[in-house]
Amino acid sequence: MTYNVLWIDDEYKTRGTSFITLAEQDDIIIEAVESHEEGMVKLKEKDGFYDAVILDAKVKLNKADTTTNLKGLSASRDFLIAYNKDKILPYFIYTGQPDYQKNNIFEDSYGKYYIKGTDNEQLLEDIKIEVENIEIRRVKKKYSDIFEIFDLGYLPDSVEENILDLLIKSLPKNNSELKGVLTNIRSIQESCFVQLENIRVIPNSKDSFNKILKHLSGNISKDRGYKPVTNVYQTIEIENLQKWIYFTCGRYIHYLEEQHNDGYMISNYAVESLRNGLLEILLWFKKTYKENI
Repeated sequence: MTYNVLWIDDEYKTRGTSFITLAEQDDIIIEAVESHEEGMVKLKEKDGFYDAVILDAKVKLNKADTTTNLKGLSASRDFLIAYNKDKILPYFIYTGQPDYQKNNIFEDSYGKYYIKGTDNEQLLEDIKIEVENIEIRRVKKKYSDIFEIFDLGYLPDSVEENILDLLIKSLPKNNSELKGVLTNIRSIQESCFVQLENIRVIPNSKDSFNKILKHLSGNISKDRGYKPVTNVYQTIEIENLQKWIYFTCGRYIHYLEEQHNDGYMISNYAVESLRNGLLEILLWFKKTYKENI
């Protein structure tokens, strides 16, 4: 995951290049400006692009200013407080001013701060942690109907982590990453079968996939006139979706293993379709579980 950060610091060109390079090594891409005025222009022009903002303690208020003071920091902080009423954009104060270091009045007024040179790595680590936590909250809110499954206790927390991984991580860029995504999708699907066994919707989650699907569809057979003889838990549409996910993932997982990850890589259009198909299966699972507990 790449993190995009805006840094407002009038000295970034002369004293900040090593910090920017250090951040890049940690997948944090910093775009820097010299004043509060320029920073706010960037935030408005690229609304929603930045994951975090770094604020210098003493910085120029306006682009044309030649002096620095706390007015720039105060203005940026106030803007971000208002901005965050509708959005979530964390900010971090990063200072090299010795008169603010260990200054309780400054910290009481502006909050926690990081010291240039001393706290560089800690700042970068805290940015990543905060952004990742925000991303988790964002995803859970966007897919609240899916994550309700875990609030209700229908699936274990380990599966929730797998789903978050599936929804937050970037789409695969190589065959090794593709295999990981496909394995994750099928693992989540199989976890649903395990839980359905626990409430006796299916007899045995370790049965063959085709046997499980047949049972979920009512054990239809030619000899019985293609009519269900047991409870029907899924429609033909869900059955077809189950097959597509299971066999597509399985086929490519084994294919990539045989080719040592050098074989044909399906496009991310297909990966997104598989991911969205799995979300539909999870909604079906939630409904089925609720109706049979």
